Amino acid sequence: QPRPSSGPSSRDARRGRHSPRLRAPTLSTTSLRTQAPVILMILRVRTPSGGTLKLRVEPSLGFDAFLTQAAAEAGLPSAACSLSLNRKESLSPAPGTPLSQVGLAGGDLLYLLSSEP
Repeated sequence: QPRPSSGPSSRDARRGRHSPRLRAPTLSTTSLRTQAPVILMILRVRTPSGGTLKLRVEPSLGFDAFLTQAAAEAGLPSAACSLSLNRKESLSPAPGTPLSQVGLAGGDLLYLLSSEP
């Protein structure tokens, strides 16, 4: 008579097998047809203190909203910050310009410049 299972056995766990209850939820084919997948890009931001932030954002996010997010994660006021690709020239696109139109791509390293000491 088989024994009822209360979860993965230690042998299954060692082999990387998991019970169906522990698996991540999957999307059904119906939901795939009705919703477009959200594509995120990862942008790295070097802070004035030398740390690096990795921010997952949608390419359609506005540049000014991204600057606000990066400054907030670094603990700085966004009004005193700007972003640069080379630490010298600040990027200054029109307000609301999507990141994809600024020419940024996933994996790019940006520098957060601050006018605060």
